[in-house]
Amino acid sequence: MKKLTIALSILLITVSQSLTAQDLNDAGEAYNKGISLTKENNHIAAIESYQECAEICEELGEVGEGLMTKAQTQISSLYMKLGIDAFKAKDYDTAISYFSLSTNYAEKTRNSKNVKKARNYTATSYTAKGNALYKEKKYEDAIGLFHTALEFNSEYFKAYYGLAVCYNKTGNTEGLEESVNKVIELGGEDKNVEKATTLASKYFLRLSGEAIQKESFNEASMMAKKSIEYNYMEPTAYYYQALANNNLGNWDEAIKAAQTGMKAEQEDKSNLFFELGRAFEGKGDIPKACESYGKVTGGPNVDAANYQRTTVLNCN
Repeated sequence: MKKLTIALSILLITVSQSLTAQDLNDAGEAYNKGISLTKENNHIAAIESYQECAEICEELGEVGEGLMTKAQTQISSLYMKLGIDAFKAKDYDTAISYFSLSTNYAEKTRNSKNVKKARNYTATSYTAKGNALYKEKKYEDAIGLFHTALEFNSEYFKAYYGLAVCYNKTGNTEGLEESVNKVIELGGEDKNVEKATTLASKYFLRLSGEAIQKESFNEASMMAKKSIEYNYMEPTAYYYQALANNNLGNWDEAIKAAQTGMKAEQEDKSNLFFELGRAFEGKGDIPKACESYGKVTGGPNVDAANYQRTTVLNCN
């Protein structure tokens, strides 16, 4: 009886080993088939073969772990390839789906490099979708997609640039400033950095001009200052700042703004000279006021400058 038990145990072990070897062979054949199909650029069929291999290996337990990991790595790479192809074809929804599958398999194999790569591509795809919606003037929908992109890559500056251009259209001042600053922080020497700073400078310059029209001179001065922070060579911002401060009675600040603006202005400086004249007049420095008004030779303030010189100040 004891001999019979031993014999049966040996038989079971032999059969088990035989089945394991057979299953490993099947898994290996499926894996090799996946390689062949990949070389033929039949990626969908290749993925199916690698999946078959992985499923067999999973049933085998520890014995099949190594081959299963290799198969899943191949699946992750192929889904990434399919995602890139879909992205190039501007089929962004399909691309996002493939990148998601690539991420899943990369996570299974604990391949952090591929996880990061797939997530970056996902962010790129959502940003491309957002850009398309921006062109359709669907700004709020685009904003949602740019935020989704940042969930996959929080340092993707092109998504921040997308937010900036949308906020420019929707008038979200705080959102625009935050987004532009992120582009500047993360964009390095990319062309979008210059585009973002120009966008911000013009945005705040426009707000300053609108505030002047409303005679909200404190706001006008602050918005002009913001514009200068993004482009210190914008002469109109210095002009607005000088005008606003003159209307507030801040003569020294107006003088400083006008004089700095003249260094930035390469063409007609008449408007700046007019505000400089107003500032010196406000301070009681008549000779300098006369000199400044005398240099107003063009623009809408010529008659006003002549009136101040000849009638109000009696300049020589």
